[in-house]
Amino acid sequence: MTRWSTPLEIVRRAVAREDCTIFDVGANVGNMTELYRVMFGQPTIHAFEPQPEIFAELERRVGALDGVTLNRLALGERIGSAIFYQNSDPATSSLLPLRAESSWAQELKLTPRAEIEVPVDTIDHYCATHGIGSIDLVKLDIQGFEPDCLRGAADMLRRQAIRVIQAEIITHRKYRRRTTFLDVESILAPCGYRLYSVIDVIGNARGELLVLDALYVLEAEFP
Repeated sequence: MTRWSTPLEIVRRAVAREDCTIFDVGANVGNMTELYRVMFGQPTIHAFEPQPEIFAELERRVGALDGVTLNRLALGERIGSAIFYQNSDPATSSLLPLRAESSWAQELKLTPRAEIEVPVDTIDHYCATHGIGSIDLVKLDIQGFEPDCLRGAADMLRRQAIRVIQAEIITHRKYRRRTTFLDVESILAPCGYRLYSVIDVIGNARGELLVLDALYVLEAEFP
């Protein structure tokens, strides 16, 4: 009988490098940044979190760790600034406005809290200005803004300079704009990426799929 791997094992085996470069996009308070340091031997991690109060906690927890670079900004399609919509649960805050009438938002008792302006960079520009030629893993947990961030990595994707992409896809319309597989695959498939695994699947008691993490890899590395 085949033993199913855990989500973290699937990611670790797909990356398959101890001295990997990781972009933790939507780092929040650093839980995944800490896990990556356990999963890999000598990772170089670039973590991105735009919310000032959350970034302060991220900095307190992991700011002094070797190999970790923290960035208080969002990643998107264009360089500049954008309105960031903060909700009653900070983990659900997004560059997309909340659809408070959705059944999931109501179940979580989510309400809009504030709107702030945050700086926005792109993966392409960040890599160019920081001398980063390739990335082993990009983890996107940015509450529906994943396609925008991938469009901001157009050059890196065309050159296949990103090996593995873990993108959260919220299938329930919790925000004013819904993200679909098509939104993600229409960007990645033409650049030679394919869906490798679906991990961290969450649904509700009615059987509705709410959110999942989709793991994409280079077809050339995983034929």
